[in-house]
Amino acid sequence: MKLHCDIQLPASKSESNRALMIAAYGGFAPDFQNLSDSNDTFVLSNALREIQQNKSVIDIADCGTAARFLTTFLACREGEWILTGTERMKQRPVAPLVEALRGLGSDIQYVEKDKCLPLRIVGKPIEGGKVQIEMHQSSQFASSLLLAAPMWAQGLEMELLGELSSLPYLEMTLTMMRHFGADVERNGRTIVVRPKPYQSKSFTVEADWSAASYWYEMAALSDECEIRLRGLSLPSIQGDAVIVDWMKQFGVGTFVEKEAIILRKIPFEKRPLQFDFSAHPDLFPTMAATCAAMQIEAHFSGISNLNVKESDRLRSMKNELIKIGVEMNKIGDESVLIMPCSHLPSFDSSQPLLFSAHNDHRVVMSLAPLALRIGAICFDDMDVVRKSYPHFWSDVSFVLENSTEMT
Repeated sequence: MKLHCDIQLPASKSESNRALMIAAYGGFAPDFQNLSDSNDTFVLSNALREIQQNKSVIDIADCGTAARFLTTFLACREGEWILTGTERMKQRPVAPLVEALRGLGSDIQYVEKDKCLPLRIVGKPIEGGKVQIEMHQSSQFASSLLLAAPMWAQGLEMELLGELSSLPYLEMTLTMMRHFGADVERNGRTIVVRPKPYQSKSFTVEADWSAASYWYEMAALSDECEIRLRGLSLPSIQGDAVIVDWMKQFGVGTFVEKEAIILRKIPFEKRPLQFDFSAHPDLFPTMAATCAAMQIEAHFSGISNLNVKESDRLRSMKNELIKIGVEMNKIGDESVLIMPCSHLPSFDSSQPLLFSAHNDHRVVMSLAPLALRIGAICFDDMDVVRKSYPHFWSDVSFVLENSTEMT
C-alpha cells in the first residue's frame, strides 16, 4: 500500500488543558492559538465556566486531566463543591493528590468509594508550603499542585516520591508555567515554586505528538509513504515526540520542514526490540499494535500503571491482539513480552474483524492501522476517538480512499 497524504493533526490536549488552568488561576482571558477541539478540552473548559457560575456539582465525565487539575482548583476556591465523573472515572486513583492537599490544609472528603471520585470539597485559601507527592500512578497529581502554586502566599516546595512516571508531562507543566511568568525550578526530585502570579501572554498550542504516533504506525505498515504531518516541530515540549526515534527501528524516517514533518520509509533491520513506557505510557497501544502487525518480537517494560488509564490498557490490547494470533505474556508486574504469530489472518468486507473499543480512544486509534495488513476491521464504538482526535476517522478514510495498491 502506498500512502501519500497531508494531515493537519489535532492540537495537543495536554498543552491546551494546562494553558486553560493557568489562565483560570491567573484570572485573565485565554489568548491561545490552536486550542484543542478534543472532548477532554471541551469538558475542562465547560467545567471552568460552570465553576465561575458557582454550580455546586461539577461533572468531568471521563476526563482524567480535569479530575486531577480541578481537585486542586476547587480546594483553593471558596465554596462547597462535588466533583464527579463517569463510572470508569470513579475507579481511577486520586488519593495521592487528596492526601497532599489535606496536608496543605484542604477539606476534601470521599463521597462514595475511598480514594476515588466523587469528592466533596470545601474550598478555602491555601497558603502553600512543603508537600510530598507520589508519582507512580500519574504525574498529573504533581502537575495539579504545581499549576496552582504561583498563586499561593508561601509558594510550594514539592518532593517527588516513587517511580517518576510520565515525567515528560511534568516537564511540560513546568515549561508552560515559566512561559506565563512563574518562578519555578526543579532540582532532581525537588521542585520549588515561588509566589509570583501568572502574567497574561499569548500561547500557540502545538499539534499532538500522541496523535502523530498513529500516522507513524501507518507509515510503518505501509509499503511506501509520503505522509506530511502539519503543526509539529522539533524539539518539542511533548514527551511523545520520542516516537521519532522509536519508529526508526520500524523503517520510518522523520524529515523536518517548516511547521510540518514528513514521514518516509528508510532501511531497517527486523529484530527483537525493547521499549520502556514509564515516561511514555500513551505510546504503549501504538507500539504494541505496530509490533503485532509487523510480526516483531518485543519486550515492553514500564507498564505497571497502564491499568489506571481510560481502560486497563495492557488487558485491552492483549484481548484485542489475540484476535489476530498475537500473544502478550506478562513477566511479573513490570514488563510483558509480545510474541507475534507467524502468519497474520486476512479479513474482507463481508466479514470484518470486530475489535472492542474498551471505551479507550488510544486502543481504537492504535488498532485502526492494522487494516493495512489484515484487511477489513470494525469497532463496537467509533466515537470514542473524540476524546483526543475528533476528526481521526475522516482523516483515515480520506487517506485510504486516495492510497494506491503496490503493483
